[in-house]
Amino acid sequence: MGGSLTYGSSTPAAEFNIYVDPEAAATVFESGIHIKMFGLNVTRQAEATDEKIVRIYGIGTKFANTIADLLTFYSGNLKRIFGVRGASLHDPCAVAVLIDPSIFTMRSMHVDVELNGKLTRAMTVCDYRHMSLTSDKLKGEVAIAVGEKPNAEMAVGIDVKKFLICSSTLWLSMDRLGRVVNHYIDEF
Repeated sequence: MGGSLTYGSSTPAAEFNIYVDPEAAATVFESGIHIKMFGLNVTRQAEATDEKIVRIYGIGTKFANTIADLLTFYSGNLKRIFGVRGASLHDPCAVAVLIDPSIFTMRSMHVDVELNGKLTRAMTVCDYRHMSLTSDKLKGEVAIAVGEKPNAEMAVGIDVKKFLICSSTLWLSMDRLGRVVNHYIDEF
């Protein structure tokens, strides 16, 4: 999780994880490894409101209660400091795609990290100009340069209901998994 297709959090242009070390982020995007990027444009849609946190408590497991306690604390601080309603589930999005890729709409893009801009330092610049457009979508000037070759799959959409069902199922199963792991640990 890091960056954004649209806006920042630490600055108007830069998301926190990229902002704290933009050179490292640039190295990752330039590395050639397969990257799936989950930016604020999607992760802020996966929001744990007070009502959703109550439902997480309703799962009734120790693990789910711990998650709900953490989200209550996080959400309370966001509300107190920024007036934000709900807690964005940023990092769980990056995990959920491994469990059920159909939760997200992904698009191939070229992502660069701005390292020199006075106002845009640490911004993830997402270039999707390589994507084909039909002539009916082009109005006026058609002098559009072909973009860079994609180096990342960018999450551009999320099925929030499916995401919350996936997360809740995982939180429900974590207590069972913990008991199995503890059983094997006890045998050593």
